[in-house]
Amino acid sequence: MMKKFLTAALAVTALLGSGCIFSRNDYVENTVFDLNLPKQARSNAKVRVGVFKNLSGSERRFVVRRSDGQVVSLEYQRWRLTPDLLLTRCMYDAFQVSGGDSDGAPQINAVIYRFEFDEGENAARLSVDFTLAYPNGKNNAEGTKAQAKNVTVRADVSVPVKGAEDIAAARAAAMSECVRLAVEKLAAEMRK
Repeated sequence: MMKKFLTAALAVTALLGSGCIFSRNDYVENTVFDLNLPKQARSNAKVRVGVFKNLSGSERRFVVRRSDGQVVSLEYQRWRLTPDLLLTRCMYDAFQVSGGDSDGAPQINAVIYRFEFDEGENAARLSVDFTLAYPNGKNNAEGTKAQAKNVTVRADVSVPVKGAEDIAAARAAAMSECVRLAVEKLAAEMRK
């Protein structure tokens, strides 16, 4: 009786243990990326940083739009911050941030519509609307205040993903370039 029990226990242990041998649980490390923007001289333009909304569907995970229109969130490739926080931080790096509206500095608000990678075009895509809200009016060419207004700057940028060895790093580099071009467009509008 004891022999049958030991034989049965060994058989059960062998069956349960074989699942560990035949199953593949490869460890995949998360790769976390930040925008890699070149250090540039900060613009002399004073701004106030307002609300940045992320409507892109991209939280921290990389989002890929496939050729058939399917949008996929990648499990192991992530951003350090959400797109709205990444762009907000860029405003602090690119402009002189003002504490209040008494100096007439415009407030920058933004709505991010796309922050994704297009697999069919092999490109990073960024679509964002920046709104410059001038509280006391914008100084015109004569230096006098114009009537208070909002100016919308639409940046719809696409940059090819280059490099096949490390596609995640290549995608992050392409998105960094998209953000740089969008901020450059905003800065150009503010110089007008």
